[in-house]
Amino acid sequence: MTIFTAILGVAGIWAAIFDVSSVFQSRKIGFLEQRIGRGSARLLVGLGGIALIALAASFVLFPPG
Repeated sequence: MTIFTAILGVAGIWAAIFDVSSVFQSRKIGFLEQRIGRGSARLLVGLGGIALIALAASFVLFPPG
């Protein structure tokens, strides 16, 4: 679970930095791009990636249960 969350976070940051068009053409992120623009959508995807990496780190540092 932790590794999968971290991989998703890295993928989000990678998509935001390198402006991967296939990611921004997907249905949900494409909607976001149409509403707020490509630059802001890239920023939000990158921030989401950082949040997922932070979540994975919290699973390692503070295991649930």
